[in-house]
Order: sequence, then C-alpha cells, then structure tokens
Amino acid sequence: MSLAPAGGIFLSCGEVSGDMYAASLVLSLRANGYDGPLSGMVGERSAAAGVEIVRDSRALHLMGVGEVIPAIPRLLSLKRNLASYIVSSGVRAAVFIDSPDFHLPLLSHLRSIGWRGGVVYVVPPTVWAWRGGRVKALVRDTDLCLPLFGFEHEYLTERGVKSAWLGHPMAGEFPERPSPPSGGRVALLPGSRRSEITRLLPPLIDCARMLLAEGLTPVFSIAPGIAEDMRDWMRSELRGYEVFEGDGRELLESCAAAAGASGTAAVEAMMLDRFMAVMYRVGLLSRLVWTVLGGTRRVSLPNILSEKDIYPELLQGEATGENAFREIIGYMNDSSRRKTVHEGLAAARGMMGRPGAADFWARAIMSLLEPEGRAAS
Repeated sequence: MSLAPAGGIFLSCGEVSGDMYAASLVLSLRANGYDGPLSGMVGERSAAAGVEIVRDSRALHLMGVGEVIPAIPRLLSLKRNLASYIVSSGVRAAVFIDSPDFHLPLLSHLRSIGWRGGVVYVVPPTVWAWRGGRVKALVRDTDLCLPLFGFEHEYLTERGVKSAWLGHPMAGEFPERPSPPSGGRVALLPGSRRSEITRLLPPLIDCARMLLAEGLTPVFSIAPGIAEDMRDWMRSELRGYEVFEGDGRELLESCAAAAGASGTAAVEAMMLDRFMAVMYRVGLLSRLVWTVLGGTRRVSLPNILSEKDIYPELLQGEATGENAFREIIGYMNDSSRRKTVHEGLAAARGMMGRPGAADFWARAIMSLLEPEGRAAS
C-alpha cells in the first residue's frame, strides 16, 4: 500500500555508521510502500539510496566534548538552518540517527518553536553509559526510540521512554558460522572521524612495523565516507603499507585479527568472530567528562554485551602500537586465550536479536505517519 504524506520524512545522521543505517532504512521504507519525499542531512550512501541532501552529514564528524565546544557557533547556525528547513518544508516526521550532542538540542529547539511532527530516534543516546539525564529529553521530545541492543531497550522502557526493538541491523547480515580466522593478515582500523584518525594512525603505524618484523601482514583501512583531504593525507602517511579502501567488514573477514577504533568495527569483528585490540583516544576535556559522568567502565560493545573483557581495551595512554602488537601476538600464540575469546564472542553474538531491523524500523516510522498513528512498541 502506498503512503506518501505531504512534506515527507527528514533524516539526519552525523557518522559514517549513521549514514549506513539511514541508507538501509530508506531502502526498507521504499520496499514497504512509502513513496513520499525523503530529505535530510545525510552522506553518500543515503544519497545513493534516494535521499535529497539538504546538508552533508560530514558537518557532524566530531568526536567528544573537546571537538564539540570549539564548533559550537557553527553547530548553532546549522541547528537553526535545519530547523527552519524542517518547519518551512512541511516535514511530517523526523528521524534522528545517533550524534546526540547535535540532535538533542535540534529536537528541543524544534519543539520549542512549536513543531509537532513525529520524531523517531534511531540509535538513541547511550544514557545507560553516561549522561543519564538525557532520558528526560527522550521522554519529552520523541515519539519512539529504536535502539540497537536489547539491554538498551529495557533500560529506556523502564524509565518511561517509548522504545521498540527487534534486533541489531547486523543480525542476519553475517553467516551463522563465521569462517575461522587464519593466515597472517592483521586489519588496522584508525576509524572514520578526523580526530580519531589523527590520534590512532601514528600508534597503528608503530604496530604495523612490529607486525612486519614478526612476518605478519598489516593492512590499513581507509574507511568509505572520509573527506577526500583526509583520505589523501592517510595515503601519504601509509606509503609502503598495504591499504584497503573498501567496506571494513570485507577487510576483517580476510584477516586473522585486528586493532583499532572502537565502535561499529568492533561489532563487525565480533560478528565475524575476529579478535580485536580496541584502541580509544580522546582529548583531555572529553576524558574528564567521561570520568565524571560515565556509568560504565567498558567502551567496546562486545565487552558491554557480554559483561566480560573479551577484547582488550587500550584507553588513552595505553593505546600504543606496542600494546596493540602485544595483544595481537598474545592472542595468536596462546591457544587457551583464543578458545576463551571465541567462546565469549559467540555468546555476545547471541544477544544481537532477530534479523530484519531495517524493515521493523520502516514499519514503525510509517505507522507514526498514519492519521491517528503512533508507532507500536
């Protein structure tokens, strides 16, 4: 059945992973019969799926409080411009994906100026980990949250947020029995955000030198969606090393182990049953805020899911090339450790829920657009 309300749906994301989720959602909206307008602040994948770009999502490629604060004037202007577009274009529903430091103030501003369209928050803020006060904003300003994990859904509903969950979008995208890791290739993943890359690439290059000395083959990922100037800089820094510029999960599948940025890559490594040394470096201010307001000691989602330290987490000063190298070699040379790691990864994969998340999201959003509709939980 066709559903094409005037004004259509506005989508907004600020991360490469968010653009991936947005593109998948758009394809599912079309497959489920939605043929109305789609516009927003998105990236290349969503544009290819048919979204009209109002602003490029790379405007939000920020990491941590330390980067957000200097960008406040620009972000305030962006917030006003997007709010003006949403109101003037007659958008009936807005879908925000991740990036809460920008999206929550935008949403609050929209409500304050009287916009009453439907709001769905896909990948809502990690209020279970830190800044739990944001729950109040979710209760007040959203019609539905669509988290990635079951424990997030439970946390939100227990606190009065309308939430729905079927599974993680990656559930069903990977083989039930991943191929066993083999060979000597090691994926080095510096991330997709500018600050993340500049902080992690130097220690990963140090790690690569040590891996080469051990007869292993380091392969650096240059993630899709990175700005071209950053891509050129990485190519220059990585002369002499093998570089892969395709989908990160394809690289992970071809490697025996990995090291690099936490986030989507760690979940993909988990789904492929690959060991990963997780590295996490942020600025001093961001680290201070996390220390004061944080609610969890783990940063890697496979570890959070399992409540075990399956992946070593190398944080701040510990995120060195030598430490990453030692973790990789330790995993490769210790059969007992390998057994423990893969048992833990299998248990964590079992918590990813059922396949079909994008269709589930699409149907929930479409029901919100019906005249008397509000998405079912």
